[in-house]
Amino acid sequence: MASQELNHETNIGVHFIKIILQTSLQQGKLRVPISFVRRHWKGITNPVTLRLPNSTEKKVSWEKTSDYDVWFCNGWREFANYLSLSDLQILVFQYQGNSLFSVIGFGKCGLEIKYPLSETSEKAEEVEESDCSLKIIEETPLLRGKRSKSSSRSSKICKKIKIIPNEQKEYKHEKRKVQEHPRFPNFKDMDIGSSSDDLKERSRDLHEKVKKKFKSDKDFFTSMIHKTYIERDILGIPIEFAKTHLYRMEGRNAILFVDQERTWNVDLKIGANNQYKLVDGWSKFCADNNLKLGDVCVFILKKCKGTISFQVVIFSLEKDMKTPYFQGNSSKLY
Repeated sequence: MASQELNHETNIGVHFIKIILQTSLQQGKLRVPISFVRRHWKGITNPVTLRLPNSTEKKVSWEKTSDYDVWFCNGWREFANYLSLSDLQILVFQYQGNSLFSVIGFGKCGLEIKYPLSETSEKAEEVEESDCSLKIIEETPLLRGKRSKSSSRSSKICKKIKIIPNEQKEYKHEKRKVQEHPRFPNFKDMDIGSSSDDLKERSRDLHEKVKKKFKSDKDFFTSMIHKTYIERDILGIPIEFAKTHLYRMEGRNAILFVDQERTWNVDLKIGANNQYKLVDGWSKFCADNNLKLGDVCVFILKKCKGTISFQVVIFSLEKDMKTPYFQGNSSKLY
């Protein structure tokens, strides 16, 4: 018995990470990593509590389908909906003991997500009400003789006065906390919320229009410029395109060009999940051509005597659909 308690104590502070997949959201279940279950699940009772940085806590039940196969089930869908989780976002779980996990969420860009306002903040409300009531009593002497009759009323009035400013203050605090998070010093100038969502939506719309309208008699693939492609010297190539047209070409040098006046050298490498990528020169191409977040590029493959080159056609999100390319029914053939 003592050994079980000792093992349970050493679990505290252990993390595990889960990448949220669409299947998890659809099924309403999330699988706990087998390595975590094997080493640290002993002593964890059902249900567990998931605590967010905004102090909200959610009860989630778990089921065990085999010795080390544990799934969050009842309550998981509600937790995911509460955070508005989407495909490929990341959650970091840290075990705190007593079947309690603290959970931090991250978006696809690596920035910590914005959490909803706390559902329950009774202690904060009590502090605000008591402080505010004292101020009213001190600043209005006429209330001293009627304290017993008016205390509850003044408290209610105070609550109504304070509640809206406090919500605004808490929202600003949450936004500032995300932007000034020490783990993300490069995101201080990024606006979160509607403007970021609008940029993503416009970029997706532009990407869809390019895929629909672009025509070429050569093989090509399209790519929406994500934050990773701007900040790192890497661009991922769609797996199906690479399987068909770049098989066994990893390690070779490739050439990028927009027109015939200038070229850029990059390396063609293969990474995890057999995905080909352009590296060691991609960031130079981005900088020289002023590529920005949300832009869309078309890469037209050209092979000649063993050399690989891509003509890159750039569609700027700033110009958006105003470009003549998207006007009318005809499209230029590259």
